[in-house]
This record gives sequence, C-alpha cells and structure tokens, in this order.
Amino acid sequence: MPILEQLCPVGPTRTPLARVAPGPVGFDIQPFESAAPNQIDQVAVNLLTDPMKSLRANTWLRGQLRAPT
Repeated sequence: MPILEQLCPVGPTRTPLARVAPGPVGFDIQPFESAAPNQIDQVAVNLLTDPMKSLRANTWLRGQLRAPT
C-alpha cells in the first residue's frame, strides 16, 4: 500500500497522512500534517463509493492489462 501524501497548501512540499479518524456515517477524515507551523489539511473520504469503479481505475484497467500472447 502506498504512503498517502498530498501537496502542502503553504509551500512546495508534500504532507504525509497523519492518521485516519472516523467521520460522519460513510466517511473517514484524513488529516495531512505539513511542516509549516499549525498547518493541517483535512480531507473527507467517501467510503460508500467503490474505488474500482472510479474513472482513474477504469482508465488504468483498460490501458494496462492485456491478455498474454
């Protein structure tokens, strides 16, 4: 499993995922902590959607996987 990171809203660095906390029903809260003082960016992740049905996953599945020849 890759380490989740996102770009820092303050500077040109990446912020690592600090923890995963339960949120409202069907969501998780993922806080990303930046090296900048008091900078925490929180993302709500929808747990009810299937990630394998996303556009990004479908594009990868159609483009990368091929039957052996």
